[in-house]
Amino acid sequence: MAFVPPIMILAIQSIVSWVGAMFLLMSKAITYRGGDAQKMAESFTSALSGSTYMSVSLLIYSIISILIFAPWWKKKRVTFDARGMSFRGFRIVRMVIGIILFVIGAQIVANYLVSFLSAVFPKELIRYSKIMKQAGLDTTSITPVMVIYTAILGPVAEELAFRGLSLGYFKKSLPSFALANILQAFLFGLIHMNFIQGAYAFMIGLLLGYVAHRTGSLLLSMVLHICFNSSSFILQAVSPKAINGGAFLSFAVLVLAMMAVYMGIVMLISSQPIAKEK
Repeated sequence: MAFVPPIMILAIQSIVSWVGAMFLLMSKAITYRGGDAQKMAESFTSALSGSTYMSVSLLIYSIISILIFAPWWKKKRVTFDARGMSFRGFRIVRMVIGIILFVIGAQIVANYLVSFLSAVFPKELIRYSKIMKQAGLDTTSITPVMVIYTAILGPVAEELAFRGLSLGYFKKSLPSFALANILQAFLFGLIHMNFIQGAYAFMIGLLLGYVAHRTGSLLLSMVLHICFNSSSFILQAVSPKAINGGAFLSFAVLVLAMMAVYMGIVMLISSQPIAKEK
């Protein structure tokens, strides 16, 4: 059952993409007035690979996923030892400080990881950049629909699927939490379908899984995921400048970022008294 949510995510994405492509093709066929079938096919292909089509498809996929995974997780919540979707009992000030430290630190570490992998695997960087541009996730082609998906609906759907369902099932069926967390994070990275994005998704999946486990709050992992995605366009300019500022500055910024992640997690766990039980 732990493998079912990621499989369903890929299936939903494929179905939405296929149905969307059929509607797009019919729309082109009805509205096209050029009279040249080859030009119509080129227009269809261009629209199919555009950021608008991709962003709308992902938005629809995320809504469908939430409608499926939310009631499923709610039904299994008690079994999975998750304490609900509220911050009742949390120390709010500590939690907010923890979120800020975690998000800034994780964002910088992720950017360093992308830079390192891009230098080692330049072909993967080309593929990654193409995917980001096609999806409307680079700074030159970002769309409002993609912002809604990336900043809100996508993180909610993914947290329900991975930190909610997959991690819950793995914890029930495996001998240790560490193994359960690694497996759900691996699946989380795998569904991103490219090496560079999958690598930092795996890292973030591990951290979010640990926080969700220790605090028992899926809502907190959702907020962290939302803040991480939302801050990506703001903080992505910080790391490259630090990386190009010399070896010492690069290393210092990386160490500080890792310390921020660690302190953020400590603050988040200490903000929930019940988390000490684990």
